[in-house]
Amino acid sequence: MLPIRTAPARVLALLALAGLPAGALAQGRAAAPAAATARAPLASPLPVDTAVAMGRLPNGMRYYVRRNHEPEKRAELRLVVNAGSVLETEDQRGMAHLVEHMAFNGTRNFAKQEIRDYLERVGMRFGADVNAYTGFDETVFSLTLPTDSAGVLDTGLRILDDWARAVTFDAEEIEKERKVVIEEWRLGQGAGSRLRDRQFPVLFRGSRYAERLPIGSRESLERADPAALRRFYAEWYRPELMAVVAVGDFDRDAMVRAIRERFAAIPASPAPRERPAFGLPEHGEALFSVATDPETTGSGVTVYFKHPRRGDGTVGAYREGIVETLYLGMLGDRLYELTQKPDAPYLSASASSGPLVRGTDSQVLSASVRDGGVERGLEALLTEAERAAQHGFTASELARQKETLLRLWEQVYAERDKMHSGQFTAEYVAHFLEGEPIPDVASEFELYRRFLPGITLEEVNRMAAARLREQGRVVLVSLPEKAGLAVPTEAALRAVVDSVARRRVAAYDDRVSDRPLVTTPPRAGRVVSERTVPGVDVREWTLSNGVRVLVKSTDFKEDEFLFAGNSPGGTSLAPDSLWVPALTAAGVVTGGGVGELSLVELGKRLSGKLVGVGPNVGDLREGFSGGGSTQDVETLLQLVYLYFTAPRPDSTAFLTYQSRAREALRNRDASPDQAFGDTLRLTLAQNHPRARPLTSETFERMDLARSLAFYRDRFADAGDFTFYFVGSLDPAELRPLVERWLGGLPSTGRKESWRDVGMTYPRGVIRKTVRKGVEPKARTQLVFTGTAPFDRDTIAATNAVAEVLELRLRDLLREDMGGTYGASVGAGATRDPRPTYTVSIGFGTSPERVEELTGVVLAQIDSLKRAGPTAAELQKVREAERRSRETEMRDNGFWISQMMSYVNAGWDLREIPAGGDRTARLTPEAVRDAARRYLDTGNYVQVTLLPETAGGTAGNRE
Repeated sequence: MLPIRTAPARVLALLALAGLPAGALAQGRAAAPAAATARAPLASPLPVDTAVAMGRLPNGMRYYVRRNHEPEKRAELRLVVNAGSVLETEDQRGMAHLVEHMAFNGTRNFAKQEIRDYLERVGMRFGADVNAYTGFDETVFSLTLPTDSAGVLDTGLRILDDWARAVTFDAEEIEKERKVVIEEWRLGQGAGSRLRDRQFPVLFRGSRYAERLPIGSRESLERADPAALRRFYAEWYRPELMAVVAVGDFDRDAMVRAIRERFAAIPASPAPRERPAFGLPEHGEALFSVATDPETTGSGVTVYFKHPRRGDGTVGAYREGIVETLYLGMLGDRLYELTQKPDAPYLSASASSGPLVRGTDSQVLSASVRDGGVERGLEALLTEAERAAQHGFTASELARQKETLLRLWEQVYAERDKMHSGQFTAEYVAHFLEGEPIPDVASEFELYRRFLPGITLEEVNRMAAARLREQGRVVLVSLPEKAGLAVPTEAALRAVVDSVARRRVAAYDDRVSDRPLVTTPPRAGRVVSERTVPGVDVREWTLSNGVRVLVKSTDFKEDEFLFAGNSPGGTSLAPDSLWVPALTAAGVVTGGGVGELSLVELGKRLSGKLVGVGPNVGDLREGFSGGGSTQDVETLLQLVYLYFTAPRPDSTAFLTYQSRAREALRNRDASPDQAFGDTLRLTLAQNHPRARPLTSETFERMDLARSLAFYRDRFADAGDFTFYFVGSLDPAELRPLVERWLGGLPSTGRKESWRDVGMTYPRGVIRKTVRKGVEPKARTQLVFTGTAPFDRDTIAATNAVAEVLELRLRDLLREDMGGTYGASVGAGATRDPRPTYTVSIGFGTSPERVEELTGVVLAQIDSLKRAGPTAAELQKVREAERRSRETEMRDNGFWISQMMSYVNAGWDLREIPAGGDRTARLTPEAVRDAARRYLDTGNYVQVTLLPETAGGTAGNRE
């Protein structure tokens, strides 16, 4: 079950486009060819992608079906219900969400937990592959299924069919699941929920959305009447309010036939009740809310400009969306630029636009600010919006935005046949629920190519002025509740708004450097040795300066490559006295820019380039990570060269970075979760100085000169670096670029490694309790640690132990006892600085049940150590691993991660494809023995977070 969503977001690779609702579209309407779309009049409706088969069954149910091969052997199924919490009556508060939960707890064809059990047997994991969410206006059930196993897809459709009309609502299961949902509610309580509860009534004033949060309340869940639960299901789970979405690696026509045959059998509603719509009433003057909380860790201000959803779904409306995208991009760049100035008015800021609730969109300006800086931050946000409204943008700004947007769409177009099925399902869900258009990528690309050149500064500037209206404006402020921090009044905030509106501000000066990225190119090196790793298609080059380069060409994406590199050392080589400068070295360098370009100038200089890379300095290694479009690989290599040879000292950027870091951590101690995490980390590290939590005072010890000196030392010698490239790269084209830019890096021939700083795990049983927070909730983490051989068999066995234990704990702690929303178990292993392992078990619950649930955890550990897993449990683990590997093996991120891990460990790259075989070979006895070895109940750390008081809630003020 996913977090609350107010509305689905349309997903299209790399872009978050403004919503463009369309009316109902008839089945089978042909899409105009891309060329015709490029000539279509503005009043023409957007075309529908002909690759999707759409229809309406006689009972009113809709369907969307598309064949898609990414990922292979997978299908995405959705049951979409046009009903959410906003439809609840007073006695049904929280029932829409509870109905969603009950769908997994028994249907006509699947008793109790049989749905979950079946899906796990075919290798699917709850959360990742099987999920659902309830929003204000909709409920969506999701299944990811394999398509190469006979009968699995048909069973998946049968599950959707049962969810649509045959949930059983067994009284005993309702009582169990009610407790689970209460624990989900409990998990969400804290500073964020308390602030939300004060601000939603203002943001949604006068509407039903202000009082129908999908989770409900503890009181409504405790008194929930099973009859009211069943009534919600009967009233709103009706075929005319539902759609089935299926996208995946299957025969489209066969899937359409299967859906029509199965779901047409659902009886039509004899007297369908109209599904009411609940909009947001307009308000003429701005609304304000100021909410404080003793546990919030920072101050922030957000301004909403609410406006009706743009909704005719025409080519002209699409063009207006492009104008808005350009406007928000330029405004966002200006807001970011301010953060790089000394004494910036806010720590971070953003400009965005999108759906707020059904029928209402909003433009949002948001900033995190220093304590005591709310009014100044609000003034800065509105001033930048006013600057754009009064003076507009510059021609150079617009040119950069157009260039970048067109490059993004060029990449989307290149990847049109490699889009993930989940992207299409999200679009079809949005189309069913809110009429969002679903044109094909080629048509959208042609619209961008048609319209971008002709969009003028004048029309973008008109939009900037139109968005700044008083009507529909809401200002929300949140800040810590603590002594000495003044709380701004509504009158003071209104005065800021009025003052900015009356002020004449200066025009923006767009300063653009014409300096080249690299002023003096290096002397190229050369490849002195080359080999190919058979079986994995990896080429390895050794350069004349000692640099090692591994390249794997893939066809997983048409225009994507990933890049990484590292060498041994890291902050371990810094003495304790210089640990803070070493820790912050990469951040200091990144903030200063490279070569002759500041960070802001660099961003402008890279306009139109789809590439990013940055240095990092970890505990034991330093290196780089990045990637982008294959067209821009040389730009990435130039940046790597500059980060090696020309880090740019910038005292202003340094002070800005230091100030922002201090402010971001000023109130961290107010958070119960921070206190819990700090205690766990310090206990596991036996209070080692380098495990101490970062605080505002930590950053007082920053030192620009020492950070730069440490950084330059770490990157002075490229000869011990190994670099990795994975993606749609031609090695023949890449090689001369690598020789020039990586082969031209400095090399001194020094031999070095990381240093063991002496951080070790404790021995024995250590239990600690942290008392912090006011909500009636608790968290517990048990961490088993020790030494173990660092090899793949050990890793496979410990992972299997963790997965079996998680399956058991979910069944017992959640499903049987209703004691937690979920228990997580994870295993990890490290080789350096010494071979160690961890197995970590965590769960949340009510304070009074901590000992009870901890006892069950320890009892299950003992059971696993005595008897091992059942054959059924181990088979679920094996199948889940097998299915995960199927998709991972066609993912660039998986390959670059595996290559780095194998090289660092000294393992043979040829064995990467067979990585899952070790899990497949595991026996119940091997897992039992691993549990005995790695779950030593005489050696673990347990940290528990409990509230400071027996009850009560934190104060809020408005």
